[in-house]
This record gives sequence, C-alpha cells and structure tokens, in this order.
Amino acid sequence: MDMKQLVTFTTVARLNSFTQAANLLGYVQSAITSQIQLLEKELGIQLFERIGKKISLTSEGREFLLYAKQLLNLWENAKGIASDSDIIKGTLSIGVVESICGFKLPKILKEYNELYPEVEIVLKTGNSRELQSLLRDNQIDVAILLDSAISHSEFVIKSSQEEPVSLLVAPNHPLLLKDSVCSEDLSKHPLVLTRQGCFFRNIFEKILSDTNVASKITLETSNIQTIKQLTILGFGITLLPRFTVLNELDSKQLIELNWNGPAFDIMTQVICHKDKWISPSLKSFITLIQERT
Repeated sequence: MDMKQLVTFTTVARLNSFTQAANLLGYVQSAITSQIQLLEKELGIQLFERIGKKISLTSEGREFLLYAKQLLNLWENAKGIASDSDIIKGTLSIGVVESICGFKLPKILKEYNELYPEVEIVLKTGNSRELQSLLRDNQIDVAILLDSAISHSEFVIKSSQEEPVSLLVAPNHPLLLKDSVCSEDLSKHPLVLTRQGCFFRNIFEKILSDTNVASKITLETSNIQTIKQLTILGFGITLLPRFTVLNELDSKQLIELNWNGPAFDIMTQVICHKDKWISPSLKSFITLIQERT
C-alpha cells in the first residue's frame, strides 16, 4: 500500500467514477483500475461494487475510507516534519467559489506569490458544497466560501467577513422611482441571475417563495461579468455581492435598489478541515488573508 493508492481510492470514492477520477488525477483509466485492484488484493477485501456502469463503496470500503483519510492526513504531517528549511515552499491547493476567485482573490495571490515565490499554487473552483467535500477528502488545503456561517464541527474557520449583497439595475430602470423595493415589486420585472446552486441566489429565491412571488428569470449564467453587462444594458434586475460591482457603482453604470426585505446574511469564510496539518505555506496564506480582511 502506498499514498498514491490511497489518493486514488479516496478520489474514486468521492466521485463514484473511475473515469472521472482518472481525469482529475491525470491517469489513464486502466491505471486507476489497476491501483484499486492492487489495494483490494493487499487488504483482502472488495472496496467497490461494480454493477453495470455504476460503482459504489461496499460496507468494507466505507469503513476503510475513514482510515484512508486519516492516513493521508498523517502523511501530510510527516512531510512537514521532514522539511527544516527556512524557505517556504511546496504546493498550496486552494478551493474557492467563482465570485471570490474573480474579484477578491487575485490581489491576495499576487502578494502571496511575491512573498513566497517557491510555493506552487493550485486553484480549484466550485460551489460551497463541492469545496467542503474536497476538504473532507483532503483534495484541497483550504477553502474560501461565500455562504452562511459554517457550523460543521469538522471544519475550522480561519477568517470570516460579512458581505453585503445588492439588488442592481440600469440607471433608467422604473423601480428607481420607488423609495424602497420589496419582493412583490419584483414580480413583473425580469431577473438576470447566477446559476442554480449559487448560495445567494438560493436565499433570494427563498425570500421570493416565502412571499408567494413568482420570479421571472430572463437569463442565468455563472459568469458575473456577463451578468453585469446584461444588467447595464437593461436586461433586468440582478443580485450580486457588492464587492463584485464596486467599479460599476462608482461609475453609476449600475444603481443599487433600496431593498426593504429580509437580510441576505452572507459571509466570506476561509476554512480548513480540523484534522488538516497547517503547513508553513498554508499558515502564511491564512495569515495574509487575516491581515487583509
């Protein structure tokens, strides 16, 4: 048994797919299959059930998965002890939601790279649920989420910051004639929103649903720049974290509606798994984030 086999096993277990695991890890599928078969032979148990084209963990596989994750964490700790260099180096794997990756993170990464040029940075984007899953499987070192306050005992919050969310329109939108806007005012106007699964969109749709307001979605996309441009052109109303539209608000290309409804309660949070070894490269990144927020 080696660490490569454990990484392969935990990745296949998370994705429930040999093909997807091969693509993620950069192997051909036959290599993934061979590693799993060797691991099963050494352990003397079957880790996966293969029915047709679908696979799933056996009960023994589910039990071994717990030990595999612990072994990988211990291996990370051991590698850290072996390095006594004053130079911070290695690989730092960061999971981040797309909106933060495009707006907040670049300046932080630039400064980090200038301070620690020997560290290789790997970025993985996804939604909050996907990134938490990657943390559990030790596929990333740290996650930067845009979500409600995380309360899972398996995660440690290293930094948090409240994030205002704005309802935005073009300067000539008729709702700007109102002193304040509630959910009922939105029923007759088209919406330009982020893709389904986005946390602040979920909150927004729940607010509309709770007040029996049917949303009129004209367009949805994961690209915030596209959303902003379409809103500027008058396609409809959008909802975005304020940090993504500071330039457009300053130039008055977009105007913020005075929202008279429930608060959105969204936070930027930097989290790690409680069992994760905090390497020098990870510690320095967390410290930089804390100093800049």
